[in-house]
Amino acid sequence: MDEQLNKLQQAQNARREMLAQFRSKQLQEMTLSSGIKIFVKDVTMTDLMLTGKLPDVMLDLAQDSAKDGAASMDLKKLAKSGAEFKSLMDTLVRLCVVEPPIADMGDDDHLGIDEISGDDKMAIFNWANREVEQLRPFREGEDELVAALQPGDGLPKKPKRNNGASN
Repeated sequence: MDEQLNKLQQAQNARREMLAQFRSKQLQEMTLSSGIKIFVKDVTMTDLMLTGKLPDVMLDLAQDSAKDGAASMDLKKLAKSGAEFKSLMDTLVRLCVVEPPIADMGDDDHLGIDEISGDDKMAIFNWANREVEQLRPFREGEDELVAALQPGDGLPKKPKRNNGASN
């Protein structure tokens, strides 16, 4: 019986250690321009949709991008609607920031959502979209035609064919 209890305790300790390692890999420390240090985690579009707070214009943009086969959305359209963009930013900040906890109103234990400057929210937004931004140079010009190379542009000249005639 003692052996089974010991194995159970070892399994519980191993599980706790595995969960702690998993969670620590999910977090990244950021220092915002305001000087506050925060810990953030990645958030996906699915995470945003599951909140039920994703602005309709964002859903429309995602749907339009999917129809067009675009790899990313034109967030400039969303930014034109200030209230919806603010809602998206606040939702994203609430989901991304793990520490300190975010609340509607700040107190001794929570950072109030309105205490976070627009610049700091934009920094979190940019961090959350960092992978999309890394791909941007590859996407720029994807609609442009590639010029055909001509002999002399680093390509060898085509050899003249000898159609069976002797010189």
